[in-house]
Amino acid sequence: MKTYRVEEMAGDQVVAYHVANARAPWEAAQKVTGKDVLARRDEHFWVRVTDEGNRAIYKYAFRLDEPDCL
Repeated sequence: MKTYRVEEMAGDQVVAYHVANARAPWEAAQKVTGKDVLARRDEHFWVRVTDEGNRAIYKYAFRLDEPDCL
């Protein structure tokens, strides 16, 4: 397992910070938030995951069943 830094974001501002051990970056995002995630496009609320080993950055959005009204 790798160590990932997981930041919950609102626009460009970090609103929560976590460290998670997981096999893949999307698993770290889901583990921390408790929500399903998918690749980010331009959503306001999103998750930035950094692989602490190679400093790669991944961006995810929350999978919503209803349209995002925010």
